[in-house]
Amino acid sequence: MANGNNLLKNTILYTVANFGSKILVFFMLPLYTHYFTTAEYGLWDVVVTTATLLAPFITFELVAGVYRWLLGETDESKKQQIITTGAVIILRNLLLFNVVAVAVLLLTSIPYGWLALLYVDISIVVSFIQQCARGLGYNKLFALIGVLQTVITVALNLIFILIFHLRLDAFFYSAIIAGIGVTIVGWLTMKFSYYLSANAYSKSIIKSLLIYSMPIIPGAASWWVMTMSDRYFITVFLGMDDNGIYAVANKIPAILMMISSVFSLAWKDSAILAYDSIDKDNYYTNVFHHFFRLMTTSVICLALLTKPVLAIFIANNFYSSWKYIGFLLLATLVSAFSQFWAAGYHGAKKTNLIFISSLVGAAINVLVNLLLIQYIGLYAVAISTFVAFLVMWLMRVYFAGAYFHIQMNYRDMAVLLPLTAIAMIVPFIFNWVGIVISICLAILVFFIYNWGLITLVYENMKEIAVKWSRKTAEK
Repeated sequence: MANGNNLLKNTILYTVANFGSKILVFFMLPLYTHYFTTAEYGLWDVVVTTATLLAPFITFELVAGVYRWLLGETDESKKQQIITTGAVIILRNLLLFNVVAVAVLLLTSIPYGWLALLYVDISIVVSFIQQCARGLGYNKLFALIGVLQTVITVALNLIFILIFHLRLDAFFYSAIIAGIGVTIVGWLTMKFSYYLSANAYSKSIIKSLLIYSMPIIPGAASWWVMTMSDRYFITVFLGMDDNGIYAVANKIPAILMMISSVFSLAWKDSAILAYDSIDKDNYYTNVFHHFFRLMTTSVICLALLTKPVLAIFIANNFYSSWKYIGFLLLATLVSAFSQFWAAGYHGAKKTNLIFISSLVGAAINVLVNLLLIQYIGLYAVAISTFVAFLVMWLMRVYFAGAYFHIQMNYRDMAVLLPLTAIAMIVPFIFNWVGIVISICLAILVFFIYNWGLITLVYENMKEIAVKWSRKTAEK
């Protein structure tokens, strides 16, 4: 299937782009953990968490709707209508939100409130520009915006922290300036003004977009509950210091999430475009076979690497975070599987099923947190996230039968899932020699199970390099 080649090429593109940006952020972690206290780092994490929660309610998730309607659209006038209509509604909602937020900030004192408001505004604008670029087929620009935003943010953080000796203000200034910069780059590159026209506003498109997007709002809120609300439980029941430790604990799973995210960006495109194909079930199954192997073997490796990596790079007051990473890696794994099935639901335009499963998962997350957090602390937060995503994934597998069917490879599951459990236990019971030996064995398992995929990626990268060389020679 042609979509298979497009999926692989887009995944390679997004991987190259996102890997660079995530590595930059990861290598900044030693500076952050040495320079900031656990409470300060925890406060910044809460700000980012809150901004993530607000975005779907402000935009009505029209950012996702605009991307979905642009994908596959060839008529230029239709593209103008989609982008203009989405932009008008998002801008209107953003203005209303700012009026309310300014009134609140004038009446009450909220730490970093004005900077946080500007951060939310810029984040939404960048997200809209990025998704429009992706929907219009500017995949390289989409990836470039992410990389450029990270590079600018990291560079400015170094300047503001090491030269100007700023505290949390450095995070805000860097993020805001970087957001403005990449918005300008995206706008000029796409000639974005062309897609904005007063005559292109369409009420019929609003209705279609809202029917698609509105069910995603509670789903996005539920997703936020499972991934972000933990910070509030920690802050209330355990304190801001523990929130800083938990924020660092999430940095290792963030590597796995990066692998999942770059794949999901490409997979969502392919799953939607392939949905009407008669062999979509075989295609979905084949892709998931490789995806399962890649993600599970990555979890095995990361679970074993966590303790020694944090011992080298992280300040002592953050080091205890390694204990919670195993469950967070498992949560990220089943979250990735949930996202895989979600792409099929987007292809079927059945976003209400995404919402239902997300809502149930969110309820379970809250319930487990409330029952256990006072007894087992941060372990309760990590476990609740894992259980919530596991239930959500199983629900999506169950409901998918009416729309698509993905055949599980039970032989792979019988081998890799027990190895995953063993990898989680090893850092608790073995000394450094045992951990190093385990890491070597885990890397061997990774290459054995993913060799076919690695070979396929290598061949495609060679093909891309050859084409790029020919284009360069022709110029």
